[in-house]
Amino acid sequence: MRKYDIALFDLDGTLSESGKGILDCVRMVFEETKRPMPNDEIIRSFIGPPMYDSLVRCGFEHEAALKAVEIYKRNYIQSGIYKNRLYDGMGDVLKSLRNEGVRLGVASSKYQKFTDKIINMLGISEFFDVIGGSTSVSGRTENEIKPRRNKLDVINYVIDNMRMTPTDRIVMIGDTGFDAEGASAAGIDFIGCLFGYGTKEDMQEHYTVGTPIFAELPTDIMSKIIA
Repeated sequence: MRKYDIALFDLDGTLSESGKGILDCVRMVFEETKRPMPNDEIIRSFIGPPMYDSLVRCGFEHEAALKAVEIYKRNYIQSGIYKNRLYDGMGDVLKSLRNEGVRLGVASSKYQKFTDKIINMLGISEFFDVIGGSTSVSGRTENEIKPRRNKLDVINYVIDNMRMTPTDRIVMIGDTGFDAEGASAAGIDFIGCLFGYGTKEDMQEHYTVGTPIFAELPTDIMSKIIA
């Protein structure tokens, strides 16, 4: 029996093991802008939130952050994007969920074109009804599309484009406090992936509308959604 009718997946640290590609490209940003290199803990915190927000948090002013985002995107599309790997067992989980009638979506803060490309590279696009990523880094629209800057924007975009009924039960699956916060703001349940890049404590702190559920391994997700 299904506990949820719709499951939304984060990308980095949830569907794909992507840390090396992201962090390599973040370091390239600091090297090319000739700024002091942050310690590994700060660099690691770039996984999850929008790149622009992480750069501002590290002291980049608005215009400098916009330019740094372009540096990141250039390096990521050239090299970082190819360092993604689907977590072991995740393909079987997605296939089983679809076979059980669960509708699936991707809700990632990664830029839409990167999200689309990675999902295709991983060979899992067939499982998802909607693939959502961010579309703006500064609140401006791109191609007259309503900007999606944060996790809540992306979650709402994906939900709005799913084939939903008023009784559908929805869960967000992610690996960071950023994902938990987005799920909490959207008022939906949350499954935290302990095999990703965040911590259990951070996810618990940022999910404030209930008690999060946790999955130790990708294969544990199935039992959290199907009774």
